[in-house]
This record gives sequence, C-alpha cells and structure tokens, in this order.
Amino acid sequence: MAENDSVTGLVIALGGRICALHEGAIVLLGERSNLVHALCVHEGRLYDAGRSMHVVDTLTGEAVAERGHWILALCVHEGRLYDAGSTNRIFDTFAETEVGKREDAVQALCSNGGRLYDAGDYCRVYDTLAGDPVAIREDWILALCSHAGRLYDAGAGGEIYETLTSTLVARRAEAILALASAREGLYDAGEDRRVYETFSGTVLGEREEPVAVLCAHQERLYDGGVQGWLFESLTNRNVLAGRKGITAACSVPADLFAALLARGEAAPQPLRGRLTDWFAD
Repeated sequence: MAENDSVTGLVIALGGRICALHEGAIVLLGERSNLVHALCVHEGRLYDAGRSMHVVDTLTGEAVAERGHWILALCVHEGRLYDAGSTNRIFDTFAETEVGKREDAVQALCSNGGRLYDAGDYCRVYDTLAGDPVAIREDWILALCSHAGRLYDAGAGGEIYETLTSTLVARRAEAILALASAREGLYDAGEDRRVYETFSGTVLGEREEPVAVLCAHQERLYDGGVQGWLFESLTNRNVLAGRKGITAACSVPADLFAALLARGEAAPQPLRGRLTDWFAD
C-alpha cells in the first residue's frame, strides 16, 4: 500500500482471492477456484460470485446458490438479492427463482427508481421483473449505474446514455467497462485506460492498462483493473500496487468489515515488492 495510506472498509477481488484493505495491510478473506466477478452486501452479509459458478457467503465460505455457468453480476433490489451471468438468466438468489431469461449473457444488474434493470450482450436494457425492454443499443452493454435518480448505461460502443430517455451524454474512443456514482458525480472508465468525470469529460487519471472496476467508498472513488493497481481516482493517488488483476470491489459497513477481518488472514508482508505479489501463484 502507499505510504501512510489509511484505506479501510474496502473489499476487493484479486482474481480468485477476496481481500480486505485495512490501515496499510491486506487481509485475505477467502479464495475461490476461479475469478470473482461480483461482490455485494445484502442484509449485513457480504456475498461473492464469479466463474466458480456459486454465490458464496464471503464470511463463512458457504455456497448459497449454484448456477450452470459464470455469474457476472449481483444486485440488491427491494430487499432481495439477485444474480445473473452467462447462463443468460436472472435469479432471485435465495428463492432460487428464475425471474428473467435473455438471448445472451447478462453483464449488469441495477436497482433504480423502484425497479430492477438488466443489460448485457443482447444490446438491450430490460425492466427485469416486468420483462420489458426499455432501451436498445447497437452494441453490448457492459455497465449500468443509478445516479441522482436516473439510470445510465454504457458498453462496447464507447457511448454512455441516460437509459430511459436514450439521451447520449458522453462518448469515448473505446469500450466502457465500468460506471460509478460518487460524491454527486457520475464517472466512467474502460478500454482507453482513463477514468473520466462523465458529464464534463474531465480525465481524472490515465492508467497503464484498461480500467474494469470503479467503486465508491467513504466519499471517495477507487479504480482498478487488469494492471493490478488500485487508485483513489479523484486524487489520482495509487494505494495498492501489484500484478494480479482487480476483478471486483465493494464498500463494506464497519460492523460487517470488523467481522470479516476477525475471520481473515493477514498476508505476510515482504521487505519489498508489489503488494499483490505477496501471494504465491
């Protein structure tokens, strides 16, 4: 971690490893058999999911649901947890009820204005529970975000839309992989290796590799991706360095974070080297 860094309460996935960042240290919370693509807090518990094809209670390591293929998204809506992915289906996780089926992989879920929305490789945004398409795009949709009461979508075409009106609000040169709402602003990042303030187009920082993860945490914004570096985006400050890619991130409430730390394992700290090199392959 960067010198004098005080990040705490943030949980990230480094490939198949789930780790907590706490006061300059990294704590291993669990390991999965394959990449973790999603982290989500629901009713005081943290859940993770990904290519291991399970939704897992991160604290206990217990699988609470199993799917036939990769899980790419988790979302809480109206007090219920939902999951979706390359099975082309959306599930009410604990009820084990299929609530939607699409023609291709579901990449994103988002709760906005009392409705659940999904989007993905089928180039549409759906009102999930109603089963109705609300927007059509020309390319894959890879990210959804609720911001200031409005829904936004972005994806492989490099365009960002206010979803329900299909108003184009920004365009990038390459695919957009992530959207986030933080400090009353909307932010985007992706294949062009930059983090943007969406509406103004201001570049907050440039990275060495594509940025796949944006996460709002304690009035700050963090970005990471395949390069294995984590930045505090608004100040462009590096807080974690490594070679193992960051595949997901989640802000965790203090009481849950304390419980996770109590069950976790502090990584051995080397005299030198990049942080994520602390773990053997």
